[in-house]
Amino acid sequence: MSCNCSEFQETAENLQFLNKSILDIVTKLDEQTSMLNRAVFKSATHCGCIEIHATKQLFSDRKTLEENKLDMDTHVEGMLCPKCREKIEEEMGELIFYLASMCAALGLDLESIMNSKLEHLKTLGIYNLL
Repeated sequence: MSCNCSEFQETAENLQFLNKSILDIVTKLDEQTSMLNRAVFKSATHCGCIEIHATKQLFSDRKTLEENKLDMDTHVEGMLCPKCREKIEEEMGELIFYLASMCAALGLDLESIMNSKLEHLKTLGIYNLL
């Protein structure tokens, strides 16, 4: 089954009863971001299916942006186990739900926002990072 942003936003808006106020939506979005972060960190600290080895990103003025991009690291080693993947995907889904709810409350269209950002990214390409 496939869905599009408009369908998702409309469904989220129709199901948003308890947290209809923009104040509730903003705080739930913040809370959900924390829950997503927690799920990622628990994958490393509790499960151990991934390891996070954060170090300074090396960027050289002597290299091109493309060459520097190849040297950048996610700091994640390993692969998410099925249980952790499922939990993180669940938390991401909840985060998207509250983002769609915020769009609906403010009269914004999530799909239009995504399309606009995609065009912006395509136009600026790698220079979007600067």
